[in-house]
Amino acid sequence: MNNSLVAKFRSSAQELSNVKGISLCAMLLALRVVVGYFANFSLAITPNAKVGFAFLPIAITGMLFGPVGAMIVGGLGDVLSFLLVPMGGYFFGWTLNGILVGLLYGLFLYKADSKILLRLIICEIIINFGVEVPLGSLWLYIQFDKAFWVMAGTRAIKCLIALPIETVLVFFFKNVLKRVKI
Repeated sequence: MNNSLVAKFRSSAQELSNVKGISLCAMLLALRVVVGYFANFSLAITPNAKVGFAFLPIAITGMLFGPVGAMIVGGLGDVLSFLLVPMGGYFFGWTLNGILVGLLYGLFLYKADSKILLRLIICEIIINFGVEVPLGSLWLYIQFDKAFWVMAGTRAIKCLIALPIETVLVFFFKNVLKRVKI
């Protein structure tokens, strides 16, 4: 397992060693920033639980370029979003979330042809309930002194709603990318 993990990271880094790889990754990064800014909406439950589509360019990067490219798009996407449209102070925790989401998409979806739906469901569960709920709630607690367990509860409800939507969208784009052979 460890050997295949190292090989996956090595192969992922190699994807960014040519102009085509860097260009596609840069376009997905730009798409992540634009989608993250324009395609967010708040749930009726609470304004603190936002549903957005910034995960899609990160997931696509994970499929095409693996964990290295997806971590770059996830992390830099957050930093560039803040620099272009600052909303409050910069907080590294959200950047860390983006990096972790990229890592998970890259590990689960890069060069994954067998059992892709199962891998995607497991990946989405880990992202939503292993990153977004606990860490997102922690970041809100640190930044705004919001009650951790209240935030975790509302974020868990948001993740339950978002989980099937994200899974279907990522699965759809995985099939589209397979057909167009990018």
